[in-house]
Amino acid sequence: METLPSQIGKDFNIPYDPNNSEAFLYKFTNLKDNSKYIGIHKGKPFDGYMFSSTNEEFHKEFLDPNADFFYDVLQYGTYKYVQAEENRLLIEVDAKNNPKFYNKTNGGSSLVIPRMDLIKYIVDQIVADKSYDGIVATYKAIKDLSDFKLQIREFSLSKHHVNVLRDIINHKSSLEHLQVIILQNRTYRGQKGDLTIDGNHSIEAAKISKIGAAGNIPALVIPENKHKDWTDDEVDLLSLMCNPRDGNPRLQSSYEDIAREICKLRLKGLDAASKEIIAVKDYFKLTTSEKSKVSKLARQMYEEQVPNSTTWIDYGTGSEGRVVKDLIERECMTHGHNTGILSVCYSSAKYDAWRDLHKMILWNRNNPNKLIDTYKVRFYHKDKNYENKWFKTWAKDNEFVIDSLLKEHGIKRNWIYLPSTRSKVTTK
Repeated sequence: METLPSQIGKDFNIPYDPNNSEAFLYKFTNLKDNSKYIGIHKGKPFDGYMFSSTNEEFHKEFLDPNADFFYDVLQYGTYKYVQAEENRLLIEVDAKNNPKFYNKTNGGSSLVIPRMDLIKYIVDQIVADKSYDGIVATYKAIKDLSDFKLQIREFSLSKHHVNVLRDIINHKSSLEHLQVIILQNRTYRGQKGDLTIDGNHSIEAAKISKIGAAGNIPALVIPENKHKDWTDDEVDLLSLMCNPRDGNPRLQSSYEDIAREICKLRLKGLDAASKEIIAVKDYFKLTTSEKSKVSKLARQMYEEQVPNSTTWIDYGTGSEGRVVKDLIERECMTHGHNTGILSVCYSSAKYDAWRDLHKMILWNRNNPNKLIDTYKVRFYHKDKNYENKWFKTWAKDNEFVIDSLLKEHGIKRNWIYLPSTRSKVTTK
């Protein structure tokens, strides 16, 4: 029968482990003087193991016939995760130098767990007061902002959300209601610079608005000494959590965005039921069914063992879109250039060749000395599903029909597939 020694008796807290985890984190508290011992064990709470402490004082007090200890299982998970949790707790109290702890060391771990309490504290300050730790926003010229940006969501920019913000800017004739967050002189994923971690949609909306491109935007610039001890994973979570799901008119973080960050934490060794992962779900005010959906997505990502560090590019907006638009302007026959090319760009989700076929055939009829001889299309994909559907279902049929129709008009098809994704970290 599962039992605990008499020193513990009824004074214990051993919660149920629904995941049948491989290890757990525990704490002994001497109820006589409140001295403590924190440890971990690869196994189960009732498998006969008590502790591995070499502290003779702990041994003596635990074996005292009148001993009275409280036994508390604090966390279940992978051995790597509970080891990191043990290390974090011991460091917090400096247990090895703390007279109220029996531990002789502060442990050690190769896993660095994101400090969810710290991240939430930072985000709550920024969202509530548009400031952090006494730092307030100052105005920065849009044209002077760094091109070193972090976009944590799955897609680089949402054209719809950019347009919504643009319309608000045009209506207010002001950028005062916006804010960007910049980590000054930040080294992130091997690159260094002034890193924008929130506000990319606001910046893009300002650039395409009537007057915003020449204006100044409120920027919360956090100096290096404030963020230098934040890990890159903590910066990722901070960027994501600056866009809570109840924000308006901010672009809410999607289930996929949240699941991807959870997957990254799991790949580092955190258990699916770890309090850090639970805290991420709770922060975004997910319902029970939404939590299940996010957990399923995170599990699928985890099982594929592919932590996604890229973002899908929407060439309908943003800097990538402007580059393609400039290319088309310079090479398209119908824009006044004698190149023989009709140059266009489409998402594979919205491609409709009829308008282009109509334009080319009528152009050649009306301009016999300046004929279009090449139909050049640059394609991009909205996401993986559209990319798969295009190549499995639509591409070959479109190629056959369009080639057949253009052949008698002496026009050749030239299709180019633009890069679908890029790193979440962007530089100029």
